Amino acid sequence: MLLPTATAQSSWPPALQTGQVWTVSAAGETWTATAGAVDADGDRELQVSTPRGASKGWFILNSAKTVLSLLTLQGPDSYWACRLDQGSGPLYKGSLSFYAKRDGPAEARGTCTAQLRVAGVNPSSRWPYPLAAGQVWSVRTPSGTVTATLENNAGNWSGVVSRTPPVVMGVTAQTEDLSFMIVSSTSEQVCVIEQGGAGGAVLTGTAYDMNSEVALGGCSATLGPAAALAGVRAAVRPVWPVAPQTGDQWTITTPHGTWTSTVRPSEGIWMGRAAGPAAGDVGIQIGKTTVVAGVFADDGRVFACRVDQLGIGPASFTGTALYSPNGTATPTEAGTCTITQHR
Repeated sequence: MLLPTATAQSSWPPALQTGQVWTVSAAGETWTATAGAVDADGDRELQVSTPRGASKGWFILNSAKTVLSLLTLQGPDSYWACRLDQGSGPLYKGSLSFYAKRDGPAEARGTCTAQLRVAGVNPSSRWPYPLAAGQVWSVRTPSGTVTATLENNAGNWSGVVSRTPPVVMGVTAQTEDLSFMIVSSTSEQVCVIEQGGAGGAVLTGTAYDMNSEVALGGCSATLGPAAALAGVRAAVRPVWPVAPQTGDQWTITTPHGTWTSTVRPSEGIWMGRAAGPAAGDVGIQIGKTTVVAGVFADDGRVFACRVDQLGIGPASFTGTALYSPNGTATPTEAGTCTITQHR
């Protein structure tokens, strides 16, 4: 999440320069794209960092200058495409696609955003989050979305938005978290965002009832209009025992790639269709001491992530990756992996 200043991109097409660092939110992940030189085709080369490692990419502007595509290689013959539509910025929005083959058909994977990182104000490396009067924040909780402008009232940051009934939003930035208090005549909720949920253009956390302190589900916030929150799911704070709900989206990241799936209960496990580098099904088995989330690819391969209570992090579980080349061979350990539950 970035704080726009006078140097932030605000027009179309954005002016691309060597050394720029862009933050991209796509496929439930945060990517960092560093701009390089212009290649022989006139496209801006990129070095893209993802949770799976570094890869090569490009910024490509179409001839009509209405679509700026960010391409990043997934493997030797596959890539992601984030097509940013013409807009005013500084947060550019578009559609995300995955190409299993360079000359193959596109698989729609939802939405994506990109924003130029302004030097010195990236909260991923600077915490607590730097708040300032005049910032416009949008926050989404289970009760709805509120947009407000921060005002500096005697050292207490607060924003007020007129609604019917009126809603008041207060904000505090501490070492432990960034909290948005949203109070109306019908509810009092707080969206708590820890540093692990502030790595991209949209911040994610957990919403609580301020009176009972009961968790209400995920919440999200962005510096700017509420449109950036459309379709964004928040990572559920990891707890033990793991408690899925029908419709939750799970993200499984192993050294072989990242898969997402919306799950439902089925005969004692949780099942869904996988979206990722290899088509297949996802199965999540929850035991007393471990949780195993596996991707059963249509070509017979199995990719899995095994976690336990010791793997609880601020926004995801970390565990041991497993791999089987044909589904019948005993899976072998293949490095580390993560499991994230979104709602």
